[in-house]
Amino acid sequence: MVDGIFEPPESLLLSAIANNKRIVALFAVLLALLGVGFGLLRQPTYTASATLQVGQVNPNSPGFLGYVQSASSLATAFSRSIAAAPVLAAIDRKLDVAAGEATPRLSAEPIPLAPAFRVIGTGPSDSSAIRLANTAAGAIIVYENRSNSSNPQARSLLGDYRLASLELRRTEAKLAALGTSADADALAEAEAERAAARVKVKGIDTAYIAAVASQAPREGLVSLVAGATSASSDRKSKIELYGFLGLLAGLVVGCAAAVLRERRL
Repeated sequence: MVDGIFEPPESLLLSAIANNKRIVALFAVLLALLGVGFGLLRQPTYTASATLQVGQVNPNSPGFLGYVQSASSLATAFSRSIAAAPVLAAIDRKLDVAAGEATPRLSAEPIPLAPAFRVIGTGPSDSSAIRLANTAAGAIIVYENRSNSSNPQARSLLGDYRLASLELRRTEAKLAALGTSADADALAEAEAERAAARVKVKGIDTAYIAAVASQAPREGLVSLVAGATSASSDRKSKIELYGFLGLLAGLVVGCAAAVLRERRL
């Protein structure tokens, strides 16, 4: 039996790495340092968040559990208003940040199993991120309270009520002008017009009251729980990421250089 006949052939890559450990380590360290340097030179991005709450929480109320479930769904829906035109217009007016610039710097996320959501703002400095998050949160509060408290049907019914009231006054004046000595048919027609006008006014009045009662409150629909007071930087995480990517790239390049050197030898 020939010695070593059953031994597997040694891998070129493994032998190249074993014989050229210094080259592999050198490339890994160099590219890792380049990645760390790139992370240090990169402009960091700061992130701040403000927390908004939907409605008023009262744990002692009988329907507290149902409120939490429904308000959680509302929080998800209200969080999408971060990109609403009135919200972006308020940010542009207060911070002089155009909508095209503010949109990629803003986001919102609902808090799981809670009637609240976060408004997240980013910026090149901690102060800019804090201002953006707080301004966007305030704009969302104003927008949601205003848009949900107004009912177009109520405004339309109010106009109809005014017209119906004028019509009722007209029929009453007509009936008074006819007097008791007027023709019976004309008097009956005037009384019928007055009765119809009264019914119309009463019906519109009932519908208007119902429409107003169904409106959401003007205050407290969305409220601020915690404003943004500090911002976190991604500098450390990016340095670690680029350093790790540089290390991986250095290992690959070092292994390739070791294999080429081994082949030449």
